[in-house]
Amino acid sequence: MFVEQLADNQFAEILNMISDDGEVKDFTINKNKVPYAVKATFQETTETYFIDDYFIKGVGFAGAGSDFIYRQKMYEWFGKEYAINFLMEY
Repeated sequence: MFVEQLADNQFAEILNMISDDGEVKDFTINKNKVPYAVKATFQETTETYFIDDYFIKGVGFAGAGSDFIYRQKMYEWFGKEYAINFLMEY
């Protein structure tokens, strides 16, 4: 519902916020189904994340607090509707 509305620059902003390995250099998004599979290349590593409306899970490297940081950014972009949907679902 919400993740489908994100632009590529918003994905890059999220990746930069949750990564401990510097700024994202390149990334690809598999949008065939939710959660989206995002493969990101940073300075020294390539990491894969699975992103849905409320959670971001990393394979190997998902920093502590990633879900909180992600939901905080999503709330900034989508406002009360996002928060209400999260509360109704969880």
